[in-house]
Amino acid sequence: MSLNSTTMRHAALTSLVLLTPAFMMTAQAQSSEIISTAAPTSVAPEGCLRLNDVLELAGRRDPSVLIARAGEDEADADIDQARSLYRPRLDAVGRTGVGSTGVVDSGVSNSIGFRASQRLIDFGDAKYARRSARADFAAAQDDTRQAALDAATQAGFALLEYHEAIAQIKLTERRRDYFSRQLDSIDKLLEMGGATRTERASVASQLSEAEGFVLELEFRRDRAETQIELATRASSPICAISDSSDFSSAPSYLVAQQAVTQALDNNPALGALRNRAEGEAARARREARARLPIISVVATGAYSSIGGFDQFEFRDRVGVDVTVPLYSGNALRAQKRRATARETAARARVFDREQQLREDVSITWQRLNSLEKQLQTRVEVEHQTRLQFEAAEIEAGAGTITYRDLVELRIEFEEAGLARIQTTFDLEQQKLVLRSLTGRL
Repeated sequence: MSLNSTTMRHAALTSLVLLTPAFMMTAQAQSSEIISTAAPTSVAPEGCLRLNDVLELAGRRDPSVLIARAGEDEADADIDQARSLYRPRLDAVGRTGVGSTGVVDSGVSNSIGFRASQRLIDFGDAKYARRSARADFAAAQDDTRQAALDAATQAGFALLEYHEAIAQIKLTERRRDYFSRQLDSIDKLLEMGGATRTERASVASQLSEAEGFVLELEFRRDRAETQIELATRASSPICAISDSSDFSSAPSYLVAQQAVTQALDNNPALGALRNRAEGEAARARREARARLPIISVVATGAYSSIGGFDQFEFRDRVGVDVTVPLYSGNALRAQKRRATARETAARARVFDREQQLREDVSITWQRLNSLEKQLQTRVEVEHQTRLQFEAAEIEAGAGTITYRDLVELRIEFEEAGLARIQTTFDLEQQKLVLRSLTGRL
């Protein structure tokens, strides 16, 4: 290559660098612009949705929560039904039949009246019915809490995806604008012989890739926005991120065992399983007493006739009924076996959930700590690649590196920024997961 050609190439590269001064002014701010850790810089406008707003609204309005509340009402009705076993009962009674009225006579008897009864002793039948119903109601309440947690967590994930997409869109749009300016400059230089078609193709490829990535990110943003709107049933706009306080903090645990203990004490799904196990245990005890007598006081009052419908007379009776099941095939034994098996299965589900919860919380805690360290590394990598790219722009102006090397360094800088953003939101997602597992969302 001749001296004039080399000089022209250096001038061309210098012009490419000088055509993008705006990028140099904003490059230093990129690493701290999105989710900075500094003090709050602005207050979100009234009427927009922050993370806590999304969590609260989704936890109240999601259809799964409404379904769980209906189950809670059903369990509450079961408590009332169980309580009625020890309450007085009044029935209207009508009876007709044929039977003996004496030693040699028989006839048709008719009666109509009322029958009142009250249990006196049932050897624990009503008590265990109430106990199992109360346990089922407590389990239904835990189901409602878990449904609210799940709905809020999913809505929180959607909000994080929304903000992550916006952050990456901003960064990728800078990349697109950068290569768009470079492409315009290269087209002009190509006419003067100051650039090659290979360099133009390389820039055009990067521009197309950036445009395609922006379209994908816009789809993710719109999808997350739709999910948030459906979960919260609110039309308010989503707040822009001002600082890290826009996101909730994870509980502080020095060791994983503290988080595990918190989860074992407060996780609603585990609480529901424990209450159901207690309910099955109460039902098993009730079935074990099925052969014991039930003693009730009974009073009847009725108008009765024998032999026709024209001679009614009032009769009343007060007494004690003792009901003892003597033979029912194998029904009572089968009911007892079934209740015992259900209790055993319920206890096993509690143990299985406890083991799974220990694993999930421990892994989440470890992942959370790893991401915090990774984020520090990502920030440093982005800072170093920015410095490297700034130095490369100066060297490109002096002609000591090629334009292709400059493009590669620019892409490395952008990839470092995207990696930082992804790690930031991965960290926030794990915080949500840990809060959900420990019942502190």
